[in-house]
Amino acid sequence: MKITPQSIRIGTRSLPAQGGFLHAQSALDLLGLPFPADWEAFARTHTLTAPTRDFGCGPEATLSLPEFVRLGFAAQTPQARRWQKSAHTLIARMLAGDVRLSAQIAEANPDPQAQRWLHARLENQNARKALMSTVARHGGSELVYGQLGSISNRSVLGSDSATLRRERGVKSTRDGLNTEELLRLSYLESATARAIEERGVHGNEAILGVHRQLAERERQTWGGQRPASRAELSPSQAG
Repeated sequence: MKITPQSIRIGTRSLPAQGGFLHAQSALDLLGLPFPADWEAFARTHTLTAPTRDFGCGPEATLSLPEFVRLGFAAQTPQARRWQKSAHTLIARMLAGDVRLSAQIAEANPDPQAQRWLHARLENQNARKALMSTVARHGGSELVYGQLGSISNRSVLGSDSATLRRERGVKSTRDGLNTEELLRLSYLESATARAIEERGVHGNEAILGVHRQLAERERQTWGGQRPASRAELSPSQAG
């Protein structure tokens, strides 16, 4: 059977990969580490459990990405220290909220569905912030913010956040949503923010009343829609 070439870019190099696993010999070479004569003993020593993959010449040893990162930070070769320096820069950019990093990641992902999901996730973040700001200006306080989220989740997802996070294996609720769910939440939250402004409501109960009304209307509008296909799932669900 012909093996379709795959690769994962690490720094300035593209390493052979299959099914998300790196070709172990190539990955070790990048870190300046010799490929061991006894791979099984090396794997036991370093707790490596990635399966073998066929890169065109039969099954060969692989490294998962977490395993590669762990070896990369532990190694003391000149090549590994260069990789560590670039990794430190990458982490610093992430902590600083460098949006260009997100753009680079999106560009490197060949899946157009993943790019659409990222766009929907960012739009939803903006809609959520706009709603919270509007609520604060109109006298919302304390528990109302969590209550608004609960109403949204029940309307769009039919579940509470804790249950959804557990079922979809995510720490942040909205990271576990698919593109359609994110768009629905954005619409609902934007509509509520606009209605609060237009109606001039004030205080927790009035704000919650507006949100419940719009959430029920949104639920009825989408009630007959088909469930999302696998291609439409978020990255965490599709994995």
